[in-house]
Amino acid sequence: MAAGLGFVVVLRAEPRDAFWIVAIGALGVIGGRAGAATLGVELGTFAGALAVGVASSVYERLTQRPAAVVSVPGILLLVPGSVGFRGLTSLIDRQAVAGIETIFSMILTAVALVAGLLIAAVVVPETRMSQTWSRRYTR
Repeated sequence: MAAGLGFVVVLRAEPRDAFWIVAIGALGVIGGRAGAATLGVELGTFAGALAVGVASSVYERLTQRPAAVVSVPGILLLVPGSVGFRGLTSLIDRQAVAGIETIFSMILTAVALVAGLLIAAVVVPETRMSQTWSRRYTR
């Protein structure tokens, strides 16, 4: 919860979105940990990303605001940055097998994160507002 509040400050979110950011971030972490306990680390990350993606789409439908407002902080809590750092450290220390295993695990985790978001986009499709918003700001 503290990380969610920290992201509210760091990402300069509006105060009215603070509850949603904390709640969806917590949902992603809980989903990721529950998935990791039952399915493994990579599929746990998939479960967390799926939970964040679906919850942010529900947020978008309820508040008529872009889903990215809450999905970005939720995904930041699931990103496997420290795993990649440990893998590179192992490679620098000439522990090639351990380093490659760790980096491969990081890549699988990142792919699971993207797959979770893609599946969430299929489960809960975009609204017209988000389609208009993305067309306006991606040109």
